Amino acid sequence: MHTSFGYTRYLVAGLTVTLLFALSACGFHLRGDVQLAPQLSKIHIQGGNPYDPLVRDLIRALTAAGSTVVTDPQSATAILQILDNSGKRRVLSVRSTGKVQEYELYQTFEFRVRDAAGRELLAAQQLELTREYLFDADDVLSKSTEEEALRRDMRRDLVRLALLRLESLSR
Repeated sequence: MHTSFGYTRYLVAGLTVTLLFALSACGFHLRGDVQLAPQLSKIHIQGGNPYDPLVRDLIRALTAAGSTVVTDPQSATAILQILDNSGKRRVLSVRSTGKVQEYELYQTFEFRVRDAAGRELLAAQQLELTREYLFDADDVLSKSTEEEALRRDMRRDLVRLALLRLESLSR
């Protein structure tokens, strides 16, 4: 009995190591581990409200990925131009009483990247996400909390998608 347990342990360890090698060979890397191109080392963000939560999240993500976000476009190696950053809520369905039953949140983020000389590095990229949620007029407080949580998740997802598009410049 003791020898079969030892054999199973070695078999599991061997399979784990094999799986890790296979994942690393196919280019897999953990989420959040973004490798940006050297031309994005100093990036200036143009056209976005610096107090907008999505822009702040983008700045944090770029910094975490190794870029320096600069305020002076003259010192930047790349300029990320925000072309659109808008989000709204629309009614998705109503009850027979005419009251809202379900809302849809949507957020659009469009940007492009140019180098310091003005040459386009990344053409305009439009990212759009939608989320739905049920609305209960009797529980407005928790539904507004749910809406804010959905918006926060959408911002996080949009920033992650934008970074993946930026990472494509390094390939």
